[in-house]
Amino acid sequence: MRAPGRAASAAIALAWALAGASLAAAPPAAAALHAAPPGRYAEVNGIRMYYEVRGSGPVLVLLHGGAGNGMQFNRQVPAFEMHFRLIVPDMCAQGRSTDRPGPLTYHAMAEDVIALMNVLSVKRFDLMGWSDGGDTGLDLAIHHKDRLRRLVTFGANFSPSGLNPADVAWNDTATAAAFGDGMREGWTRLSPEPDHYEAAMQKILVMWRTLPRFTAAELHSIQARVLVCAGDHDLIRREHTEALARAIPGAQVWFVPGASHGAMLEKPDEVNARVIEFLSH
Repeated sequence: MRAPGRAASAAIALAWALAGASLAAAPPAAAALHAAPPGRYAEVNGIRMYYEVRGSGPVLVLLHGGAGNGMQFNRQVPAFEMHFRLIVPDMCAQGRSTDRPGPLTYHAMAEDVIALMNVLSVKRFDLMGWSDGGDTGLDLAIHHKDRLRRLVTFGANFSPSGLNPADVAWNDTATAAAFGDGMREGWTRLSPEPDHYEAAMQKILVMWRTLPRFTAAELHSIQARVLVCAGDHDLIRREHTEALARAIPGAQVWFVPGASHGAMLEKPDEVNARVIEFLSH
């Protein structure tokens, strides 16, 4: 999830609704009804990565947005687990996973996914990624052509300039404080390193300002079947999303009507049906 320059507070509220803050605030009975099964941990590339496994069938990896966690897919999991074996990790320095020294990058997170798949003895898999998760999926498709079969991205970009101008400007000057108290509270409640919040947010902001930078040749090298999606009033410029789809051989593009960067939350029925249809053929 990238916070928009024009409505940062609204975007933070959306991010944590997606990430499960609303579940945490629900009455105990409701929380118990919707609680995810206990997660697991894997030691990969110097981090302790949290992940959950749900359902059965072909493997589908779900990658969350920036500063979030796997609970951002709470409106997808019930539909998807009837068709796929879902693997839903929390990425480095986010959710319930730890951080490591050095910068946060999409390539490093992609390599974490491959390491997790190796631990789980999964050779080939499909992937759906939202925002930063979509960028990580693109990196996987470029560097691990033998592992990824199908890729669905929502609100992904191939360069920092892909965001709307106001959102680029927000990224340029934002600090950890710009995310607001709600983000800090939710992040520290889940993190195994609760004192690491400001450092983690700074890593995410630096990544947003500088990455990704996929070249036309790299995107053209992708062999996976790809569905590029965005809301019809997304944080990512429409022409940037269209250029991303054109650069990938055979890619399809879909703009979710009436949706923003949070299309998965706003239009779950339409999103789930379209993704299941794409991944089933």
